[in-house]
Amino acid sequence: MIAPVYLVFAVITGIICVLSVSLNGLVCLVFCKNRKLLNAPNIFIASVALSDLFHSITTLPLIVITNTQGRWIYGDSGCKIIGFIATWNGLTSLMNLSVASYERYHALVFLFKSNRTFSRRKAVCCSLAMWLYALFWSLMPLCGWSGFEQEGIGTSCSVRWKSRDKLDLSYNICLLVACFVLPVSVIIISYFKICREINKSARRAKKTWGKTSPFTRETFEMERKMVILFGVMTVAFLVAWTPYAVVSLISMVGRPDVISDITATIPAYFAKSSGCYNPIVYFFLCKRLRQQIKLMVRTGSESSSSNFRRKTFNYSQTPHYPKILRLRYTVELS
Repeated sequence: MIAPVYLVFAVITGIICVLSVSLNGLVCLVFCKNRKLLNAPNIFIASVALSDLFHSITTLPLIVITNTQGRWIYGDSGCKIIGFIATWNGLTSLMNLSVASYERYHALVFLFKSNRTFSRRKAVCCSLAMWLYALFWSLMPLCGWSGFEQEGIGTSCSVRWKSRDKLDLSYNICLLVACFVLPVSVIIISYFKICREINKSARRAKKTWGKTSPFTRETFEMERKMVILFGVMTVAFLVAWTPYAVVSLISMVGRPDVISDITATIPAYFAKSSGCYNPIVYFFLCKRLRQQIKLMVRTGSESSSSNFRRKTFNYSQTPHYPKILRLRYTVELS
């Protein structure tokens, strides 16, 4: 008889798999049908969605099966393959999210210098570079620098976090620094500077146009939305990956039995669940993209985002109209 803990994790994995495939599949479908939406920030969103979708299709169903069996059934080769795919896709999503945060900061700093912002081609190149960067770190365990083994309750595979071998320890330390500390630092610093720049813009608007000006009110509203948006993004990122990083670090420096198998498994599932709320945080909070999803779900057809127009103060007659448009464009990640 299978222990209840395996059945619980089987149900959790199944829910994560269904939600991740559905949400990320919808994201990818919208981008396929609306190629004009693939500007610089959305290229990173699409890349994360594609990575999460691939992971959900290729590995999560197999983990559901192993949990229902209560043991690992795919052998050493299966452990290496699944561990490699999970590591590659997880790192790819992490690195693309960090680059996306820097792109948003870069776009805001050079808001009125179009030649300095990320072009579509530059965004594609950066995204591909992150896929290759993640591929390098994922291939190393297959090339002899550390390796993959069963983790937690033994129904999934990851790198050898509990190993005391110097080669394994060197890889684990480099992996944590290069693929967790670095992207987290980029995200936090970028979002902090974004909020600071938005705050400066709001103060300048108040000083230039007055507190009761429609432009000032809209600038403050944009500031509020930006703070909420990037606050949610940062918290979601940290909730997904920090527990896993902490448990992995404790496994490295502590005794082999300092963390129970179940305790070691829970953070891994937190990390896997990021595929569910990544499309929510990075897609559904983006206004024009959200509109396209609603339209596709309701009508099953594609429509131009021009059908959705905000009823706000008409700035077209003001000399600052181009700047207002670009500021709104940046805040909405459209």
